[in-house]
Amino acid sequence: MISVTSLDQTRTRPKGVPLRILQSTFGRLAALIATLVSLAATAVFLIAYFAFAFVSDQTLRQLVDTDAAGLVDIYSIEGEAGLRRSLQDRLALRPLEGEGPVYLLADPQGEPLAGNLAGWPDAFSLDASWVSGVFTVDGEALPLLGRAFLMPQDFRLFVGRSTTSQAEALARLRTIFTAGFFITLTLGVAAGLVAAGWIMRRVERLNRTCQAVRDGAIDQRAPGADGADEFGLLSRNINAMLDRIERLISAQRDVSDLTAHELRTPLVRIDRTLAEAGHDPERIEQAREQVAELGELINSLMDISAISAEIGDTRGLEMLDLAALARSVTPLYADVAGEKGASVKLDAPRPVMMRGSPAQLGRLIANLLDNAVKFLPEGGEVKLIVREGPVLIVEDNGPGVPPDWRERVFLRFARISHGGPRGHGLGLSFVHAVVRRHGLTVDVEDARPGSARPGARFIVRPAGDPA
Repeated sequence: MISVTSLDQTRTRPKGVPLRILQSTFGRLAALIATLVSLAATAVFLIAYFAFAFVSDQTLRQLVDTDAAGLVDIYSIEGEAGLRRSLQDRLALRPLEGEGPVYLLADPQGEPLAGNLAGWPDAFSLDASWVSGVFTVDGEALPLLGRAFLMPQDFRLFVGRSTTSQAEALARLRTIFTAGFFITLTLGVAAGLVAAGWIMRRVERLNRTCQAVRDGAIDQRAPGADGADEFGLLSRNINAMLDRIERLISAQRDVSDLTAHELRTPLVRIDRTLAEAGHDPERIEQAREQVAELGELINSLMDISAISAEIGDTRGLEMLDLAALARSVTPLYADVAGEKGASVKLDAPRPVMMRGSPAQLGRLIANLLDNAVKFLPEGGEVKLIVREGPVLIVEDNGPGVPPDWRERVFLRFARISHGGPRGHGLGLSFVHAVVRRHGLTVDVEDARPGSARPGARFIVRPAGDPA
């Protein structure tokens, strides 16, 4: 019996490079291109060949007609004796290259009087129509093209040219084309195989990356992402997809780990409360409040993980006015601050347009204001500033953030003990996730350096902007 593993190994066993190329799409594409190039070369040759044959044939016929017209004029002026002398003179002046003309002057019975054609063939017609065939010229059989004329007093005249040079030229052209065809075909096939092999190697590198990720190596990335061609773009898209997948997995792992760690204490507390409650309504109500608090904790963790997974994803973002969003959120926290004799002031005189999620940015502003108001002393002040950039600043005159906490304050469940109300430590972690999703950064510094109560200034601005 054949196992599934052996079948899978049989399917994935590497084959020889030529066989893989021939079986690949790129190999078939290369073969198609080579075939098309060969067909195009053949078409060009046929056009050139028949054009050359036509032009050379017309040139030969024009030479015969011009030569015949001159001889007819000589006969009409000088008679048979003058025509004979002219034929002898022309035959004596043979060209240095190529072949000379072919003439025959015969009497009314067809007996040769002058010329280099052996005799008057029976195939010659006297109506000046074109004649072609192989005839004996100076003891040698030559292919001829010419015309036969019936002259006054029934003398016969044949004027022709040998087609040997034309045939040889066409034969050389066929030889050149045949050699060129095979050279073109060979180079085309070779170039196609080289190109197909190069493309296959790049595709196989991408496939190896995908297989490694499939097997669990989620940190692997496609090579060649710095290339400017289509493969570079494909590698960048694959890497962006893998980054997104890794963030999703990391977010899921973080939620699982942090939830398991942070929920242990609330669950133990709820269990103890319920065990001690009996029929005491106050203890039961306390347990219900603890369950609700636990639900809020889980929802906050899920929200942070969901936003972290959306980093780099611009879907769901829309144009919004950050200043208007700040104006809609501020009054609620102004009322909360007013209950403790503090105040919240907004400085957002002009619209600040940006692409973003209204819900997420609204909660970002709310979390920063809530964090500031939570630790305000009596008579304290929170100031919210919105400027072009976009830049959003929330500063207060509370206890501030110690220097050694300015990095850790954005971690999940990070809590600074200032004697104020104790939360879950997720508010600033949510802020950090939202600014990253929108391509922004958030920093914290002293609002009043050197003061006994330095306060805190949280600055949200585009990533890469100078501090």
